[in-house]
Amino acid sequence: MLNPPPSTSLAEVRAHDQVMRYRRAGAGRPIVVLRSAPDSEPLWPELEEWLAGAFRVITPEIPRSGADVARWLGDFLEGVGLEHVTLVATEGYCLPALELALLGADQIERLVLVPAGYADETGLAGTLATSLAGVAVPLLVVRRGLSAIEALPLLRHFMQSRADGAIAG
Repeated sequence: MLNPPPSTSLAEVRAHDQVMRYRRAGAGRPIVVLRSAPDSEPLWPELEEWLAGAFRVITPEIPRSGADVARWLGDFLEGVGLEHVTLVATEGYCLPALELALLGADQIERLVLVPAGYADETGLAGTLATSLAGVAVPLLVVRRGLSAIEALPLLRHFMQSRADGAIAG
């Protein structure tokens, strides 16, 4: 049985003459989760519970139309004062997250992409070479169609590992 969902609070920040709203829960190293709407179907309920218990989870309200999401997200991270965050992007936000990781790698510590659909190969891990000299971003791709029993161990291991590859204790 799942514990009650962690309490979330609403906040906003102003960056580049925009008011940007977001939800936050938990404490610790920051993780930014990009998804369609705060009330949309969760990735895996067990994952969201674990994330809020282990990290500071920030879920921004992304503009719906006409926005350059990668640029908006870079401005958001700057406005909130976040650097070296883990970014979890679902479905339609996978490409903007990838773009930000390639162009603004100083803001992204690691990247998790959760595209829709099913695939035989999931849990693909690697390192993304960026446009910044000597900067690489660890990358994990986990299909949304994967069961929570299969996805959670992959995600926990990836998110708990430090930049030097060691597992945090």
